[in-house]
Amino acid sequence: MGGRVARLGHVGIAVADLDRSVAFYTEVLGMRLTELFRYDENKVGHGTAVLAGAFVRGWEDTIHHRMSIFTLRDPSVQQPDARALGLHHIAFEMDSSDDLISLYRRFRELEVPIVNARIGGPGNQPRFYGLDPDGNLLEFYWSIDHVGWDGIPRAYPPIQEIELEDFDFEAYTVEREKQAEAERARRVAALTS
Repeated sequence: MGGRVARLGHVGIAVADLDRSVAFYTEVLGMRLTELFRYDENKVGHGTAVLAGAFVRGWEDTIHHRMSIFTLRDPSVQQPDARALGLHHIAFEMDSSDDLISLYRRFRELEVPIVNARIGGPGNQPRFYGLDPDGNLLEFYWSIDHVGWDGIPRAYPPIQEIELEDFDFEAYTVEREKQAEAERARRVAALTS
């Protein structure tokens, strides 16, 4: 099928204070600032509503930006709310469980609000949720499930909150692989019988 989306490119958010948000995403989350851009007075495209933007990317990312952070021309726009229509959350994948724990600890040390940590549910990835300076809900995860050759997602346990620093990532990974192997064997047996 032509014309289909290959992958998520970037997310754009509007914030109250551009400098504060750039500092959060670069200093707390370790992203890199590619550039700052001020929309001219012609007010074309995003410039009709946006005054300035910052474009950030992952530390080793060569893509210009994975996130656009904007300040609006009209400062009376209301704060985002995770229970309202519109942006619900932004998810960031971590390279390792150690990176996930390290960021979780940094949030605690800097007193950045943490909502909770969880496992289970769709994707079944160990994760935690926190808030950026404007109250946007952020998810940080490691080892999200992959869909197999048959296009069917793996079974997963119910969503449950965890204490991330006490979580046994090794046992979790071993158990998840045992469950996956049992499911593969069940499917092979079903195909051959």
